[in-house]
Amino acid sequence: MIKVYVLQLEESDHQPGFPEVLLGCIPQEGRTRVKDRLSNTSKLQTVAGELLARYSIGLYIGNPQQEIRLSFGEKGKPHIENFENVHFNISHSGQYIVCAVGPDELGIDVERVRQVNLRIAERFFSPSEIRDLMSLAESERMAYFITLWTIKESFLKAIGRGLTQHLNSFTIVKNGESYLLTGNEEAAGFGIETHSLSDEYLMAVCAPLPLSSSEIFHTTLAEIRISLPEYS
Repeated sequence: MIKVYVLQLEESDHQPGFPEVLLGCIPQEGRTRVKDRLSNTSKLQTVAGELLARYSIGLYIGNPQQEIRLSFGEKGKPHIENFENVHFNISHSGQYIVCAVGPDELGIDVERVRQVNLRIAERFFSPSEIRDLMSLAESERMAYFITLWTIKESFLKAIGRGLTQHLNSFTIVKNGESYLLTGNEEAAGFGIETHSLSDEYLMAVCAPLPLSSSEIFHTTLAEIRISLPEYS
């Protein structure tokens, strides 16, 4: 069973200096990743993402106080060093940070629905995806574009390649209310779930088939801070 934890940042979380207040909840290597970020918003998203990951993994294994040793692969894919059969992935966009935890390699992506130049689809989408996109009413195209993008990102994160593999190397096919990955054997072995977090944010979760429905939980930074151990 995949569990997805959703953190929506609050206005009070954006106060100056707040990311530094949270650093005591993560180990030294995590603090270095935070301090490397240039803007206050990026620092907040980075530290909150690590906090959410540690909180999510702790709940998944049934021990929020358990030490979690995280590492990041060559392409940036995160791993848990001290739990072989537990995998996680995180994503953030705007006010939302999401983390998926499960027994297999998986990927998650969240995106805000916004106006983009649809000519981008010509560079990154397969011909059939472009046809599906342009067959929609103009008012529906932007949300569908973002849906396709989140699915593609989640799959590439699941296989650990990020954007080093071209987005049009596989094809997404709408199948009723769900989606299928086609175009190559590897993609066909993965399933997809999509969710609307709000009117403006869409999320996709990707994991190997057979894919059962994810459980989704919402939390806050205050709740996370209470649950996690403090680091010196």
